[in-house]
Amino acid sequence: MKRMTNYYRLLLGAFVALICPACESFLEEEVYTEYDPSKLLQTEEGINSVLVSAYGELQFKGNIREFNHTFAEFPTDIALESGGGFEREAILFVNFQWDDSHAFFSNSWSKMYRAIRNANSLLDNASAVTAIPEQRLAELIGEARFIRAAAYFHLYDLFGPVPLITTTETLDMEPRRPTEEAFAEFVTTELREAANVLPPIQDLKGKATKGAALAYLCKFLLNTKQWEQVVDVTEEIISLNRYALFPTIEELFTVDNENNSEFIFVHPYLPLSGNGNTYMAHAFPPNYPVLPNWENYGAQYRSYTSFVKSFHPDDRRGLMFVNEYTDTQGKQVLLLEDGAGKPLDNARSFKFVPDPAAIAAFHGNDCPIIRYADILLSRAEALNELNGPDGEPLDLLNQIRERAGVPLLTLDDLPTEEAFRDHLLQERAWEFFSEGLRRQDLVRHGKLIELARQRGKQAMPHHVRYPIPRRELEANSNLIQNEGYE
Repeated sequence: MKRMTNYYRLLLGAFVALICPACESFLEEEVYTEYDPSKLLQTEEGINSVLVSAYGELQFKGNIREFNHTFAEFPTDIALESGGGFEREAILFVNFQWDDSHAFFSNSWSKMYRAIRNANSLLDNASAVTAIPEQRLAELIGEARFIRAAAYFHLYDLFGPVPLITTTETLDMEPRRPTEEAFAEFVTTELREAANVLPPIQDLKGKATKGAALAYLCKFLLNTKQWEQVVDVTEEIISLNRYALFPTIEELFTVDNENNSEFIFVHPYLPLSGNGNTYMAHAFPPNYPVLPNWENYGAQYRSYTSFVKSFHPDDRRGLMFVNEYTDTQGKQVLLLEDGAGKPLDNARSFKFVPDPAAIAAFHGNDCPIIRYADILLSRAEALNELNGPDGEPLDLLNQIRERAGVPLLTLDDLPTEEAFRDHLLQERAWEFFSEGLRRQDLVRHGKLIELARQRGKQAMPHHVRYPIPRRELEANSNLIQNEGYE
């Protein structure tokens, strides 16, 4: 055995001696697993293939329960989760017990940065494109800038300012976080430039339009409290004359009505595995009489009784909740309160009306990211902050209330800026529950921590932002963790 080992050592030494004299340069291989931008991006078909990939990362598919519910609603006063294997993750957000090691943070960070990378790839090579008419190329570039800015919008909503990576050709492997001002300037400029060139209508749902870019710009300005700019941008959106409130709010989220003039930007879903909206599979209560083609998860999205009972008795938005039902065994099940009136915190939002053609957990209901009602209420909020509630702010608020079938409000009801502000926050909860907006609204109004503590949670001031993922901190020594998570 020893002789055989020595033989192999000699053989290896001879082989190394033979090849080393030739090792004067690196081996050059033809790479088949990466595309050549100089070729692929010379055609509209090639550019669209990159854009489709970027849109795919920007959309919440596969992560909808994290973005729209776990991050955005479970730490708030309207929703919670229990049951199934998912409870292990969700309870951390219900109870403000998350930390920077949670996979939801790193997965969401990576997903948005992949969208940014794909958009950057197109933008890096756009100047060399010669085979596409100038105006059409400008529109495609506008889509890429929209995707990049929208991804940064979502990252900011979770983490605050994050590193601005604007090219695939950077040599900076450890980028730093920009200031709030620099980050805001970048996002607002990108969305403005995108809006200037994007068409008002696209051939496919889920693609960027002029209205979508302006709507994202409006929401970023709103969440950073740039009130005058919110007023200006909402005026632009209204002046497009493309959007209007859908007449019946309780039917807005059905599959049959998803092609409506209220949805400004959506993430489109189909009843297909991996491409469907899985909300309802989490919302069906136990033993609910589902169709044979539907699936009912053990994980349960629930609504607080106090929130459901806060609706006006005539509010059509309240019709979207299931407060009791007869289960498959013929038993009457109470979800709102027990027989003695004790809150059960177990009502279910059926806002995304179950899709009759769903396949298992995958329903075809599109997920609206921004709709026209949000633009109207954003404008009302900004105008109130600037000039108080009299006049247009009340009119805008009452457009939403009239659609909901509840009494209109007057200046006697909301006489001051503070009274209007507090009511508007509540109105937004009634209007946008289950749509992933509650946390950012509470943060903007300075109420997230206060209301959590009222529910008995150990919420701290730094919880208004989530932590930079630990994996990113370990990979980038220049990243600074958000305050409170060090």
